[in-house]
Amino acid sequence: MSLKNGFIGGGSIFNLGTDSDMQLFFDCISYYVLPKYPDQNWSLITDRLYRRYLKLEELDAAVALMKLVEKEFKQLDREAFDWSKILSGQVKSDLDRAKSTLFEIFGKYFEAFYECIECAIVSYEAFKSRPDYNYEPVMVAITTIPYCVSYSQIPLSVFDNLQPDEKPIWWTGKIPKTTT
Repeated sequence: MSLKNGFIGGGSIFNLGTDSDMQLFFDCISYYVLPKYPDQNWSLITDRLYRRYLKLEELDAAVALMKLVEKEFKQLDREAFDWSKILSGQVKSDLDRAKSTLFEIFGKYFEAFYECIECAIVSYEAFKSRPDYNYEPVMVAITTIPYCVSYSQIPLSVFDNLQPDEKPIWWTGKIPKTTT
């Protein structure tokens, strides 16, 4: 079984594609968008979302940054990246090469991101007064069942303590053992 990745947040789960597809999404952001907007706090997207999770107080800023990504992806055609590894089968992909822009190719990524943001905020507002409620952060995750269920049991401190040279948990496919 191949694992799928996507966005989760506020109890929502969106299965988006392979680890290579998710990596390509973030690579395109880093390559095409960051240089055009060097004064923005891209670590919210390239570190917090990519490797860890978005805190409640980071959601609005992350949405603003993702809107910039959308704007730029609408201007980039499908030949903005090299499809050869996907076409040759070297890299597994669920991306639709027939789409004409990066925005169309990654359209469901944007939709899922915004939906997870909205669900995280709505859940927080609805349940914050309950003593047993914990904010359900927006993050990239392994969305294949049962891995997704295990993923939700990882304490946020595990993500917080990822070292700069460590790959994200969703990329490695390794759910860390936790003691509770």
